[in-house]
Amino acid sequence: MKDEIRYKLGRNIKAERIRKDITQEEFAEMIDMSLSYVSKLEQGLTSPTAIALFKMSKALKIPMEKFFDGIGDDIYEY
Repeated sequence: MKDEIRYKLGRNIKAERIRKDITQEEFAEMIDMSLSYVSKLEQGLTSPTAIALFKMSKALKIPMEKFFDGIGDDIYEY
């Protein structure tokens, strides 16, 4: 389940970056992180820190919760 959450989170980050027509290289520079880190995030190989999520949301001009769209919908009921 943890891997699935990382994968979906990475997919959402990538989708938002692409929607803004930003390359991985440009995105890495915008958030002051390495290209390798961005690549691993988008592949779901690593989890972002809260600071990284904050930087990404500011760079993409979207709320942080947008990265979590579709994650946990089948697990949590409100």
